[in-house]
Amino acid sequence: MFAVRIAALAVIAFAQGTQAQTDPSNIPQPPTDALVRFQPFLGTYTVTGNFAGQEWAGTLDVRPAVKGWYVEWEFNVHSGPIDRQLRLLMTWDAGAEQYRIWRFETLPPLPSGTAEGTGWFKGDELVMEWAMPAPDGEAGTIRNRVQMEAADTLVIVTEGERASGDIQRIGVMTARRRL
Repeated sequence: MFAVRIAALAVIAFAQGTQAQTDPSNIPQPPTDALVRFQPFLGTYTVTGNFAGQEWAGTLDVRPAVKGWYVEWEFNVHSGPIDRQLRLLMTWDAGAEQYRIWRFETLPPLPSGTAEGTGWFKGDELVMEWAMPAPDGEAGTIRNRVQMEAADTLVIVTEGERASGDIQRIGVMTARRRL
């Protein structure tokens, strides 16, 4: 009898959580107005730069994803024998009133709580930020500052900020839009 009650509660909770997805009079819409800010960044780029003391080259694709609910940033870069891919999915969270970012990359899984970050615009500059420990374990933040330097050139500056407030530049990547 107890198991039946628990199952009934689970069905009710599931139905309430999915109501908007199955109610034809209440169809959720992507956050188009908030994601339009990414329009200048959309495109396919050739990327070069120095990141963490190594020269990197490859591509970057910035495009709408998941039926317009997200913007995806897909980096495919190489440095010597190292072949890396980094994907970022970004969307607007109206409840939190901020951009949310999830990162997926060709590395072992990140520590719990570090794969999701936040983003905001400071003028025309996009700032992306994740709480991540420094290599020595000290608490800190990794930050990307993204700007269109010209109509066809995107510059990404990555920096780390320790809990102590010290900021260190990790790298600069330049992306040139392919025609």
